[in-house]
Amino acid sequence: MSLRPFVAAFLLAGSAPAMAQSFDISLSDDSARLGYTTPMGQQGFGRGELDATVLFTDNDIFMGALGFGVVGEAGSGSPGLNVGVGARLYGVNTDVYDVGALTLGVQLSYSPPRFPRLNIGGAYNYAPNIVTFMDGNRFSDGRVSIGYEIFEDAVAYVGYRLIRADIDNGPDVSVDKGAHIGISLRF
Repeated sequence: MSLRPFVAAFLLAGSAPAMAQSFDISLSDDSARLGYTTPMGQQGFGRGELDATVLFTDNDIFMGALGFGVVGEAGSGSPGLNVGVGARLYGVNTDVYDVGALTLGVQLSYSPPRFPRLNIGGAYNYAPNIVTFMDGNRFSDGRVSIGYEIFEDAVAYVGYRLIRADIDNGPDVSVDKGAHIGISLRF
């Protein structure tokens, strides 16, 4: 499977019109993840977002993802809580296996009103067998993090992620597993 379309889309996303875009990079001893998100207008009480992600590991695993979702404040009774739902298309390439997956996902972000610079967040995306392709049987991507807003447009964080691909007639693959540090920049 060629992941060139994912890389091209990731690079082209940088040419989107000037809005509140963000660039995210997180690193561990074994992996690097780069992400780009751009808003896509208002959708009811939330806003649409388009994102692109690439991840590569020292085990020669490469993953690319494109997603679209709606993100917004959870409600007037939950100040500081933002929730998002959406879909993402993943492509994973290892030395032996190729996996494609269409996932549904949810993301949460909470900044306590008493500590507005603190950010606690997480996201989970899942694809059952029916929408996992090539050598894959199921796919999941989950992460949690805690961060601190250094200044208005920069957040430093630590987190944990687990990305797994269940393989047809083969061993399951941990695409990435473990703690990481990162920064998220808005511009």
